[in-house]
Amino acid sequence: MKEPQKRERPKSRVKSRSNAFLYTVCASIILFVTIFYFYTKEDPVNAHSNNIQTEIPPPSSDNLVLNKETRPVNDTDTSSTALLTAEADPLLSNSNAAIPQTNEQSPEVIDENVSPAEKETDRLVLQLNTFYDHLDSQPYMKDFNLNQQSKTHFSRLLQDLLKAPPVVTNETGDLFTILKNTAHFFRILGKENIIVLKGILDREKPSFENTLKTFYTLTDYPEILKKEYSLTITDDALYDYACFFLNTMGGRLYLFRRDSISRMTVSFYAIQIVDKAIKKGNNRHGIALLPAIDFLINEMENSGNHLLLKEEYLDTLYDMKVAYN
Repeated sequence: MKEPQKRERPKSRVKSRSNAFLYTVCASIILFVTIFYFYTKEDPVNAHSNNIQTEIPPPSSDNLVLNKETRPVNDTDTSSTALLTAEADPLLSNSNAAIPQTNEQSPEVIDENVSPAEKETDRLVLQLNTFYDHLDSQPYMKDFNLNQQSKTHFSRLLQDLLKAPPVVTNETGDLFTILKNTAHFFRILGKENIIVLKGILDREKPSFENTLKTFYTLTDYPEILKKEYSLTITDDALYDYACFFLNTMGGRLYLFRRDSISRMTVSFYAIQIVDKAIKKGNNRHGIALLPAIDFLINEMENSGNHLLLKEEYLDTLYDMKVAYN
């Protein structure tokens, strides 16, 4: 008797579907990984460029020349050359040899025609103009209503004074001449300008000495004063005012109404001006300088500690004293 054959049990449709779905998911994952790998794989050229600092030795001068020659750039634009060189090779951007040196290609041009005297006058003009600019920027100057720049206004006042020098000889011949000399600046400049000048002297004491020194030095260059300030200053006019301060009652009274810094500084430059006239043989008023020198030395030694240029003044005065003894 034959044994009954075992009938194979049919596979479940649910299990077949599960296996098919699993195979599909696995295949999709493999395909996605493969595509992701190929698209994100690093370019060998870029990889080489990124690792260039670790793969090549430091650049030598020969390498730099070679790198410059092989990069196509516009020869007329040196700044573009440097920029492209730095962008193409970051290592070269830290090398001075890879960037055009401005100082080597366009050295500073020195004007050999400028004389030391021209440099000195330029410096003096700059200093004086800086002082005028300082005045124009001060709030208190607005109260005076000058209606023009300080440089123009005070240059005009100074020219008015130079055109009308005071009386120096025979001042004591009559009372009218004494009074006229005493009120000399008030007559020429007027009340309003006197108030302006007093206001400036009171507020600008720290810069008074250096400013007066600058202007006095510029009197050695009359052509510069004419060009820059429209001033015509002659030696005779300066000499008359120097003698006025040193040897007339009106001039001395004027100085003693001022503060000690102004008085001693103006007296010092008055002595300097008369000394120049004596050396040129043009002391037409016959001023004796030694008494004025001794008087100013004594005043500076005893009460000139607040002078900024005290030592400079005294060195000059002592040398002059030796010369006139």
